[in-house]
Amino acid sequence: MKTTTIFLAAAGLVLAITGNGLGADARNGKLLFASPTLGGGTSGKSCLTCHEHGRDLSPETLSRKHYLIMGNPVASLAGVINFCIEVALRGEAIPENGKEMTDLIAYLPILITDTSAKPQ
Repeated sequence: MKTTTIFLAAAGLVLAITGNGLGADARNGKLLFASPTLGGGTSGKSCLTCHEHGRDLSPETLSRKHYLIMGNPVASLAGVINFCIEVALRGEAIPENGKEMTDLIAYLPILITDTSAKPQ
């Protein structure tokens, strides 16, 4: 029983780190995070412009029930990402259940984990 629990925990960690759960691809999410053309963006900015090294992101970012972005209430993490795409990147919102969104969301825990271990 103990071996099974350890195996399942390790498998869950691998899925979380690689983003390979439910078809999400964290490697692609990382590329999208750096792309100034995400959502057809026209400003020349990418997610990295404001969130380099995970700036302003924390583990709490992934688990909040409500967000307040630039004074605007947003109901979900996907909504926050789309807000940034529309406002900062000057692009079009991407489908909240689409592959690009799931890949971006799969990458965020990796970005946050990589930066939380480093001194600020």
